[in-house]
Amino acid sequence: MRNSVLRPLLILEFLIAIEAIFTLWSQVGGQYHLDLMYWPWKFGLSIGAAALIVAFTARVALDDGAITRRSWLLVSLLMGVVLVAGVVTYYYHLNEPADQDDLDEPSRFSAALRSDG
Repeated sequence: MRNSVLRPLLILEFLIAIEAIFTLWSQVGGQYHLDLMYWPWKFGLSIGAAALIVAFTARVALDDGAITRRSWLLVSLLMGVVLVAGVVTYYYHLNEPADQDDLDEPSRFSAALRSDG
């Protein structure tokens, strides 16, 4: 494929990949945890994953569809970024702020056993 056609397609793929990554991340990890996350984590991991997706596609296109050692390296790096995103999301899941309902005093119930016999 000619570079004059490939470059705009890769730019379009990058933009679609960013949207797909955020959609997948919010569905799998939970939108609440993504909202709690410090923005550089979201920015860096999403841009990194999108760049690796585009780099993999470009490498396969330049190698005429062959999966080379460099392609496997890019896929491995992408899986590493996804793993780091999972670990960061799990960290924010474990350290989420307490709900307001948890701060209230527990209600006290007393049950009396009644015997009619």
